[in-house]
Amino acid sequence: MAESSEQLLPPPPPGPGTLGALRPPLLNVFLFLLTFASAFMAGSALNDTQLPEPTRSEMWRHGLGFSLALLFIMLSHEMGHFLLARRHKVDATWPFFIPAPILSIIGTLGAVIRLRSLPRTRSALLDIGAAGPIAGFIVSIPVLILGLEWSTVVPAEAATPRWTLFEAALKWFQTGSWPAMREAFDLGSPLGMSICEKLVWGNLPADKTLALHPVAVAGWFGFLLTALNLLPLGQLDGGHVLFGASPRVHRLLGPPLSAALLALGVFTAFPGWIIWGLLMGLGLGFHPPLAEAEERLDGRRRLLVFLSLVLFLFSFSPVPLALLAG
Repeated sequence: MAESSEQLLPPPPPGPGTLGALRPPLLNVFLFLLTFASAFMAGSALNDTQLPEPTRSEMWRHGLGFSLALLFIMLSHEMGHFLLARRHKVDATWPFFIPAPILSIIGTLGAVIRLRSLPRTRSALLDIGAAGPIAGFIVSIPVLILGLEWSTVVPAEAATPRWTLFEAALKWFQTGSWPAMREAFDLGSPLGMSICEKLVWGNLPADKTLALHPVAVAGWFGFLLTALNLLPLGQLDGGHVLFGASPRVHRLLGPPLSAALLALGVFTAFPGWIIWGLLMGLGLGFHPPLAEAEERLDGRRRLLVFLSLVLFLFSFSPVPLALLAG
């Protein structure tokens, strides 16, 4: 009788951090491999116009170095979330990597994990939200330094005017035509990257600049990934951190921060901020309430909030990608 009654019992629910029967792990592995292949193709095509055309073997090395570095950073970021979710008994999926061989210049739109249950406390939410950016930022630093070591000093080109949506609309209003745009862009230089460049190369002469090795581009993307995720909005990592610190401040800062992103997209050379501002302003800025909201956070969690702010300041650039006028 005991054996038959045990057979009638329903199977236990999926444990924390497992996929259960909803998503087979094979799908995550498959997406990871597709993203690796897509990043490999993107990395093999990266080359500064001032450098000689790379040989086939150099293209293979560039593609392999870029894809390994990039996916290492992305995996570290997502596993930071995943491991802290397991520690706090929150059911989370394994990372889903998003290949994008045509839509993205780096071959991917990033990676995500899905929390199938909310953390119950602000402390748990803070730990899970901050763990990803901290892990990704820590890994990005040696990747960037190694890539800078392999980069090349080249003559600096004359400054090229940048293309902003506001100036383009103004020209269209005055002349009826849009300004020409080059099929090129400049990478932004956040504070953390500027510091790493000085550590590796010192102060370059005014007529010199760096042609970044693909591994350095992967490290730069690690900084961009950190900055975008730490935006203190909605259910982004920075939104989780801010909500964990103060749900009231999270609610009050949402609309003005979304408006600030829209303004950056219009008046700077990176119109991509418009998409982020619209997404957050049109509903994705909401954060669901938690079951057990503590009145005060302990000292370690307050330190996590401060560290997240510091990492955001070191990795954020108002113009991460500057569109260039023709």
